[in-house]
Amino acid sequence: MRSLAFLAPLALACCAHPPHAAPPGDEQPPAPTPQHQTWDETRWPAQTPAAPGQAQTDAPGGGRPLIGGATLHEITVPHNGRAVDLQCVLFDDRHYHLRIIDQPEDWSGGGQITASMRGVNAAAGVNGGFFTPQFAPLGLMIANGRKTGAWQQNKLLTGAIIVDSQPRLLWNAETGRDSARELLQAGPRLVDSGRAVASLERARHTTRTFIATDAGRRWIIGLAHGVSLGELAEILASPEFLPGFRVHRALNLDGGRSSAIYYRAADGHEHADPGWSTVRNYLAIVPR
Repeated sequence: MRSLAFLAPLALACCAHPPHAAPPGDEQPPAPTPQHQTWDETRWPAQTPAAPGQAQTDAPGGGRPLIGGATLHEITVPHNGRAVDLQCVLFDDRHYHLRIIDQPEDWSGGGQITASMRGVNAAAGVNGGFFTPQFAPLGLMIANGRKTGAWQQNKLLTGAIIVDSQPRLLWNAETGRDSARELLQAGPRLVDSGRAVASLERARHTTRTFIATDAGRRWIIGLAHGVSLGELAEILASPEFLPGFRVHRALNLDGGRSSAIYYRAADGHEHADPGWSTVRNYLAIVPR
């Protein structure tokens, strides 16, 4: 493991591919039987992106409906004289399981997000946390009950996604991770108690992946394009960000070349924007 001073800019810029494949871990228990049709049980073809230059439009009532009741929101937010595009999946954790999906094959490529999401019958998902040049998770990961890596406290890994009885965003100083069935360290924090975290960098503009909660049962996973950490924090903390949803906490995930998003619409159509890099893990929402 290299020094933190090297790891932090490396992880925020993009995660490098290691020269050798990491051996797959032990077999994991089978996923619960899905309550919705799996991707191959629908009549619709997979991977149907919009035509070049054609924007996705929100359905009446706000958002494009996904399986299980989540909604996709493709929005443009004016900020500091620029237009920032975001893709956000809004969901209620009473209707979805939040899952960490380990992806130990370092040669799989960014397009692996589609197979990983299909494997758990996910409605949507994004790339997950940071990883080292040796393709090990940076910090602690618990995926389907199996621990990989070790808990770290530093200026980059300032929080974690934790799932026990329900999902939570916890900061490093808080307790409650011992009972986690799923856990992913990430960072830095973007929004805390509804306010943008101060002193985040503002010079590097790239694609950012994030997760946010309203402190109730509603969550967002998503991507923001061409934005710095400080700008993303301000956008998410703004009352105008997404009408009807007020961000209480938000946590940055891996970004840059690792950024990827997948979703499956209520009519069965799939869409994926894969990242350029192989990533170690994904964050998925799976209908209950």
